[in-house]
Amino acid sequence: MAAVLAEGLRYDGKTPCGCGKEPKFRPRRRSELRARRIAATRAGLPLAETLSRVDPLTPTGN
Repeated sequence: MAAVLAEGLRYDGKTPCGCGKEPKFRPRRRSELRARRIAATRAGLPLAETLSRVDPLTPTGN
């Protein structure tokens, strides 16, 4: 959680509350965080971008 927050990402909208925000993906396990750090390094992308992806190897928007 600290790594996600340190990248400027928040957990807003994690539960449907009727506020209009869609739940966003955030890694829940260290293994998910590790996979996204590796993907960010290999692809030369900001860590914040890969942390917000469900699949760290698939670009956002696809």
